[in-house]
Amino acid sequence: MPKYLVFMDLDGTLLADHKHISVRTKSTIERLQKHDVMFYIATGRMYELAKITQDRLNPDVHMITSNGAVFDGPAGQEITHLGNEAVELAYQVTQVDKLPMMLFTSKKAYFTEKIPHFIAQNAGNFDNAFGYKEIQNLDELKEVESEITNGVVLSRGNIAELDKARDQLAESKLLHLSSSGVDNIEMIPLKIDKGTAVKRIQLEQHVDADHTFVFGDGMNDLGMMKEAKYSVAMGNALPEVKKQANYETNTNDNDGLSRFLEHFFKNEF
Repeated sequence: MPKYLVFMDLDGTLLADHKHISVRTKSTIERLQKHDVMFYIATGRMYELAKITQDRLNPDVHMITSNGAVFDGPAGQEITHLGNEAVELAYQVTQVDKLPMMLFTSKKAYFTEKIPHFIAQNAGNFDNAFGYKEIQNLDELKEVESEITNGVVLSRGNIAELDKARDQLAESKLLHLSSSGVDNIEMIPLKIDKGTAVKRIQLEQHVDADHTFVFGDGMNDLGMMKEAKYSVAMGNALPEVKKQANYETNTNDNDGLSRFLEHFFKNEF
């Protein structure tokens, strides 16, 4: 049984430049793992894409992916799907202004409008080592819609278009909406977020909120921050996240995560 749980967002938190884990952070994680501290990646990325980062750490780092829709449980992956009605609505809403949308299963990614590489990469949903498939029409979407766990709608630069889509999706009450930045809408199954996965894992691992750390920088991290005594906003976090968090650390580019953990555990281990 772990003494502590640590949940780490990826982009803007664990990772620098959406890809790199510092030597210091990796070393801190490995050292604390030897002292019954259990680490989880907690990301909006799909499972297979998040696994690229897990592989850069070690297999004892577990994962919450797809904003809580897919996570590692004691018996394997626990999966919640977005729902056919929600998927079809998202397609219809985004097609009005041809907003780029990416939809995810635990293993595959689909897009409805061509997404420039730099935009997708900055949204934390793309990697050079991972491909994705185009959806040409609603009929093609219906072939895979039952497998979709979550999705993201991206701005083309016109925030008003994105706001209109967000309002329409919210009015439906078919799905939970969040965001990892001002230029996207993250679509998650109803009543699901990173926080619901954290609560489930706390129960399964018999670790309470007083022994839980959460590190994040974006709006989609707020749910899990409510479940931890040690909710920590990165120095680069959005103002709303800093307001919600109980603590603040340095930026992701300056080893904020490892600095906080090293300071906390300096007298224990």
